Amino acid sequence: MKMLKVIFAGFMFAAAAGLHAQVTIGGSVDMSIVPFQFVQGMDYEVVDEDGNVTTGTHPNTMGAGMGGVLHNNGTRIRLDARAANADHRIGMRLRLEAVPLQAGAGNPAFRGENFLQAWWSPLEQLRLDVGRFDDDRLRGRIGDDEMSMFTLAMGDQDDIFRRFRMRNGFMLSATPVDGLLLVGALRNLVNFPGAADRARDDVFTVANLDDSGDAWRNVTFAAGYTIPDIGLIRAQFIGNASGDNDLGIAFALTAVDGLLLDLGCTIHLYDDSDASPDFGFSLGARFRADALEVIGRVDTQISGNDGPLGLNAHLWPSFLVDETRVILNFGINFVEGLDGADADVTLGAGLSLQRTFFGSTRVRGGIAFAFPTDTRPMVFTIPLFLEYSF
Repeated sequence: MKMLKVIFAGFMFAAAAGLHAQVTIGGSVDMSIVPFQFVQGMDYEVVDEDGNVTTGTHPNTMGAGMGGVLHNNGTRIRLDARAANADHRIGMRLRLEAVPLQAGAGNPAFRGENFLQAWWSPLEQLRLDVGRFDDDRLRGRIGDDEMSMFTLAMGDQDDIFRRFRMRNGFMLSATPVDGLLLVGALRNLVNFPGAADRARDDVFTVANLDDSGDAWRNVTFAAGYTIPDIGLIRAQFIGNASGDNDLGIAFALTAVDGLLLDLGCTIHLYDDSDASPDFGFSLGARFRADALEVIGRVDTQISGNDGPLGLNAHLWPSFLVDETRVILNFGINFVEGLDGADADVTLGAGLSLQRTFFGSTRVRGGIAFAFPTDTRPMVFTIPLFLEYSF
């Protein structure tokens, strides 16, 4: 609470003092409600210690809920405040987010995702950001579809090109020439103990030394260049204190009017020199022509350690009819079978209607199917998405 009071006082001071500050405050509420869901019971087989086999069928279940089971995004409330001087050379941002979680033993009632960011730009071409924040200037351009949480899970923009996810760190970015962005960041920095703590063996331990000694490994370097009338090319190196590192390259094509193609590749390098790298390839596409919009994603995973090949593909075409967008959603996931086993293939599909009211309120609702396989049941869901922002 004291910290919030200090931050609030800082915003008020910046607005009232002779700094000619620009202060903006906004917020949003978004939620996913499930008024009805049906899960078909699956056959099961249990073998006890004596080799006796018991078979049966789980009962069908029906119910209601909030959000996706694996997403914890039933309802989310955000408050965003920004303050900067007149030429935006120095400023700060505060974002508070609260998400209620499912009740249960050991589960907290809420999860918070609080951002506190400050920046300083001593030169027009140079900027330093410090704190806890995300930077998406180079992130992948094609994300996932909301219905995928109820039809078939898919990856987000990070699979194409990863965002700068700063958690207690700093980021230095430079634009030496038009179209070129250079970024260097040090993530997840540790808190060094003070002099009083150093005198206490139970506080200042070898573990603290090891953590701080490896913190420099959590470094990210990236570069992006916008080719006029062609697209955006970018590359990055993502270090990790564990010794495993990632390389990423991506290209977003914008040369064709109404068409966006974003292709990315991620290479995961293991600290173990004998381990082969893993590869991930992702392609996102969006095509717009009048009332028609078609968005698609294909993500593949290739394990260099004799693991299975994985492929996840989604397509969601939509058409605008009298200010209401009709959206279809199709998804397929393929995992290669090893040692003669059959491949695992899962399918999902959905249909929804979406409309925006007053420019700031969005409502989307529909039906979603997760088709049954040998390892997962058939699930029929009626989800409703609501979003309001100011």
